[in-house]
Parts: sequence; structure tokens; C-alpha cells
Amino acid sequence: MQDAQWWYANSKQSEGPVDLAGLRRLQQDGTVTARTLMWREGMASWRPLAELDPSVAPMDPIPPSIEPVQAVSASGASTADPSDPYRAPAASPVAATAPQLEGDIALYAAVVGGNFPIYRQRWRLDQGIADGNGTWHWPAFLIGVIWMVYRRMYRLAAIWAGVLVFFSIAEALLGVPEGVSTVITLVINITAAVYANRWYLAHCQREIARARALVGDDEARLRSELARRGDTNALAAAVVAIAVVAVMLVGQALAG
Repeated sequence: MQDAQWWYANSKQSEGPVDLAGLRRLQQDGTVTARTLMWREGMASWRPLAELDPSVAPMDPIPPSIEPVQAVSASGASTADPSDPYRAPAASPVAATAPQLEGDIALYAAVVGGNFPIYRQRWRLDQGIADGNGTWHWPAFLIGVIWMVYRRMYRLAAIWAGVLVFFSIAEALLGVPEGVSTVITLVINITAAVYANRWYLAHCQREIARARALVGDDEARLRSELARRGDTNALAAAVVAIAVVAVMLVGQALAG
């Protein structure tokens, strides 16, 4: 490991390369921990640092009751892509769940699709539980309705849009001062950010239950059905984003 050049996962981006000395410095300042996903040329997938160099682990020990987060990898891949630490080399969401994931985790991976490792950590799936409490979701805070549509939570998106419209109309009719209106909007956005991971977990659990009721316990068919029902819908999110911008422009024009 001494002379190798390593990339490390930082949020949704990869950073590097760094040598071992640079890696030690990153550990000391807390940028890299024993759980951080690492990759170097020749590796088939991203792996936690603690699994690659046990001597590094004492600097950031992992509690015995918690298993290190596993990188999702695809079968038959010879080299991972350092530009994206959260995807295996294969493009198929179903194939990416097959080689190392089993049971409920594989079903969650199939329905979530992109960025599953992030939700795997937020929902604490490796601890044997499924719970999104105490987590924060920036996309829900910044673009709540658009993110909900992107993740195919159409019913929730409609409800949330209705809440926003209701408060907008109420504020206009009551003549709410701009400062108070800003505080109300901030509270609504914070609520979305605090509950988003729990809402999305509940959505995925409902989709798993519906898929199981439809196709039974056949694992291959179940994963295929979940991949069809889940993942993301970028086109719908883009349409909603355009609609939101259009409504804002119309509102400003009417107000002016």
C-alpha cells in the first residue's frame, strides 16, 4: 500500500490520487476514516479503508457491533471507475445488487437504484434496522417537491405542493409580512429535510411489499420488478422544475 496511488470517496465525489503519507494526513484531519471508500488501479470495486489496511483502522475504530459499509460492486467487472465511488462499473441497477447483497438489503438496493450506498448508511441497514431518524437531507431542503418527483414519490410530491400553495395563498390573503413569510418557508423546508429520509424509506418499503404481493418470493423477478418501479425519474423532475420556475415568473409578473 506504501507506493500505491489512492482515490477516496468524499460525499458524492471522488478525490485523489494520494499516496500513503497523504492518506495519513487526511486521517489526522478527519477527512478520511476507516469507513471511507477507497480505490486504486487494479481493484474491482471501492472498499472501506479498514478492509484494505488493518493497520490504519485503530486511528478510527469501528464499533464491533457495526459492520463496515460495503461498496456495491458488479460481477464480472475488472476495474472500477474512480470518478464515481457510489456506482459499480456495470450500468444495470439489477446487476449491481446481485453479487454481494442478499435478503432485504438487496431489495432496498433494487428499488433505490442510484446512490443506494448513501441511503444504506442513512437508514442504518447494516445495523440490522431500517430507520431514517436523526438524519438530514439537503435536496429535500432545497428542492423538496422536485426531489420527491425525482425519487418517484408522486403522491407525497402532490401533497407537499398542496401545502406550499396553501401557505402561499393564506399569506397573501392575510397580508403576512415578508419576514414572517420567509420564516414560514424556512420551517417548511427544514421539516422536509428532517423527515425526507424517513419518508423515502417508508416509500421503498411500500414498493417492496407491493412487488412481493405481485410476483411472490422469486428473488430475480422481485428485484426486476423493484428496479422497474423504483430508481429515479429525471425527466419528470425536470418537467416539475420548469413548471416551478414558470409559476414563479408568472407570480412575479402579476405582483409587479
